[in-house]
Amino acid sequence: MRVLVLAEKKKIADPFVSALQDKGVKANYLRLLKVSLVSKHKNTLIKAVEENIPKYDAVFLQARLNLAPFIEPLLEQLKDEGIYVNIQPGSFFIGMNEPYKFVNLAVNGVNTPKTLTSGSGKNIMRLAKKVSYPLIAKSFSGKDVQQSMVVSSDSELNKFVGSIKQDVDGFMLREYIDECVVSCIVIGDKVFAIERKLGNVCVTDLNKGRYYKTSDVEKENAIKAANVSGYDIAKVDLVKGHVISVDPMIPINAFNKICSENLEEQIASFYVDKIKERGAKRHFADDLVDLKDSLSKTVFGRIFK
Repeated sequence: MRVLVLAEKKKIADPFVSALQDKGVKANYLRLLKVSLVSKHKNTLIKAVEENIPKYDAVFLQARLNLAPFIEPLLEQLKDEGIYVNIQPGSFFIGMNEPYKFVNLAVNGVNTPKTLTSGSGKNIMRLAKKVSYPLIAKSFSGKDVQQSMVVSSDSELNKFVGSIKQDVDGFMLREYIDECVVSCIVIGDKVFAIERKLGNVCVTDLNKGRYYKTSDVEKENAIKAANVSGYDIAKVDLVKGHVISVDPMIPINAFNKICSENLEEQIASFYVDKIKERGAKRHFADDLVDLKDSLSKTVFGRIFK
């Protein structure tokens, strides 16, 4: 079994590489910026410095959503090579487009706060009559959030819309639920959670939260949110059982500390099961190279010099 950990920074990847190696997997780290795609004659090849990516059975990818223009074609090529990835093609384009993300969650039966979108400020004022205040109001330029604030009345929403002087491409209103956030890490069918609460006070810092045991309904909703967004492994935020965020980047250290877990080991086990399910590739030439490298570190090393 071979797994390549692709990430932007080595310190993010190293714990996952070690956990995979502890499971007997041949795991390596490759910095994401060392990967490129070369297209010519109707074919696209994955090129990487000092790595032959197609030999791997699986890739564990940790990357920011705003890298979608590069990540999406990479995911397509990895799929064509028969390489398992924890992220499905199309998921980054969904993730970076917040209005589309909430539409996608809702149409797939995920419990979310009521959300309304429109390309017109006047129309969003009319739509606001269909939901209850307070609301999170956002304006978008392209896929980027231009302005965001919580509004508690028609007059506040009107001021928000009127304050926007630049061209906008859309508006979104989402019901604001004034409760503490529960952050979950979904790994396959397992869910680990932290309630962002210290005593009776809600906190924004994940590291100041506390262990939380999700209900069966919350667990099911978190897993479904990750899956319909295209992620087998993801961070899902809930408020009163409603999904408000889905992200492929996982803040592993805080969860290990607060949940008293080793989530790198959980992910490594998940990958081992996935590769067994799909069947590992056989590369005889690569196996010989690996054997040579292993023997070169023993008393027989002089034979290979």
